[in-house]
Amino acid sequence: MRLFVSYARVDKPYCIEIMETLEAHEIWYDQRLYAGQHWWKEILRRLDWCEGFVYLLSPDSVNSQYCKQEYELACNLGRHIFPVMIREVPNLPQFLGDLQYVDFTKGINSEAVKNLLNAIYLADHEHQPNARVSSIRTEMVKQQQVNPATVIRIAANAMENGQYDQAVFLLRQAKANGFKSRFINLDALLQEAETALERQTYLIEAEREYRQIAELLKHKRTNRLGWEAFEAFRRDFPDYDPDKLAEKYGTKAFAAAAAPVSRPPAMTLTLPEPPALADVFTLPLLEWCNIPAGVVELLDVDKNGQRVSAKVTVEPFQISRFPVTNKQFQAFLDDPMGYANPAWWQYHPQAYAWREKNPEAKACRFKGDERPREMVTWYEAVAFCQWLTARMGCSIALPTTAQWQRAFQGDDARAYPWGNNFDKANCNTAESNLKMTTLVTRYPGGVSPYGVFDMAGNVWEWCLDSPVNGGDNGSSAASHKRFVRGGSYISPYQRAHVAFKYSLTPETFHNSIGFRIVCNR
Repeated sequence: MRLFVSYARVDKPYCIEIMETLEAHEIWYDQRLYAGQHWWKEILRRLDWCEGFVYLLSPDSVNSQYCKQEYELACNLGRHIFPVMIREVPNLPQFLGDLQYVDFTKGINSEAVKNLLNAIYLADHEHQPNARVSSIRTEMVKQQQVNPATVIRIAANAMENGQYDQAVFLLRQAKANGFKSRFINLDALLQEAETALERQTYLIEAEREYRQIAELLKHKRTNRLGWEAFEAFRRDFPDYDPDKLAEKYGTKAFAAAAAPVSRPPAMTLTLPEPPALADVFTLPLLEWCNIPAGVVELLDVDKNGQRVSAKVTVEPFQISRFPVTNKQFQAFLDDPMGYANPAWWQYHPQAYAWREKNPEAKACRFKGDERPREMVTWYEAVAFCQWLTARMGCSIALPTTAQWQRAFQGDDARAYPWGNNFDKANCNTAESNLKMTTLVTRYPGGVSPYGVFDMAGNVWEWCLDSPVNGGDNGSSAASHKRFVRGGSYISPYQRAHVAFKYSLTPETFHNSIGFRIVCNR
């Protein structure tokens, strides 16, 4: 069935998750770009095209002017209506009160998905009513007009009441219709509304995920899994912890997750002497960029919350022009002396113990030889380096944070690889709205001063060192957290800034985390 999904922009992250459960159907949803006449014509065209109308119900969507208009049009055109409650609505409007909705307020669970799919299946096998009324289309194809005398008042009231989606809608429509004012900066007002809307979206998504994780942490049986989920949650929502779960459960959960290790004795993280496994070994798309010696200023926050910096001298090295790709990592998996070889995991007992519990690598989320390999833990990235060191006969490692930053910004302390101003045309961050990784060769305009691709966006990149002891270049316990840098395809552009970094436990994996390598000759 062809489905039109109507939602409030503030609910977009959840909208995308729900749409993934409907992949067997043709789905269209409005990107909410509010592009005036062309936007409204596209809405009408898609409402004509669709057979079913999925209305995602939340306090924002049931009060949304455009959602209500889409719903009314779908009803007038005789489309099957599928209401889906995604956030509790205290008092459903009368026009929705008699409709039976599917309840997704407790998350995307099997029962909710089954109910929605069943409703669509039954509707798909009914006779499709032919209720298209030409007069409706003729009337609604007229562009909505925004009254210049009232648009600012209505938008201001909407912002005051936290209805930022409505404010953005009105202001964008006003701008598209040529609204002018001698004294009011419409662009600045629109920017204020959009920034508030982004923050509101962030908080709603964070709260929804946070409450589910909090339930896991409450119970002894699920505490460890809850903590693992919370660690993953903090990658996307580092500043959201209203109940202070990190303080309340952190130490206990970490202790529960740490299994005792009785494996080979601890050893420092040094690369092995390269045995001659092959005379000549190459990986497709493995190219090196020469990085000269230089000084980088590493920014951090001390235990008192104060910003501190340290200047670090970096010796010359080579870094891979691209992140490690699916095809390159697959060579590691396919080699009989690769992933399965215990030798590459003996650099530390924790790595060896982790490998015994995880005999197979996680499948990548996004296919394609030249996409960056994701779903890779720090342990696996280091093992890949150990293997490649032996294969190529040179010292391969993950970059330290200082090396990574040196390759990123060169000598002029730039904020992004290409300069100081963010440009979404140069990288794959959330602003690209692609929702997936891209080919590592896609953004030649975003290379660093030394020709390194994809250092901003696409996937986070593991670094060798740990925040413990101010950065240890890999010599501390392998169980310590490790840095990732550069942002990813789901990160806002601020996280692709040179100063931004996370530290994650080494067993962390996600479809937004990959790595690149350096050669220390």
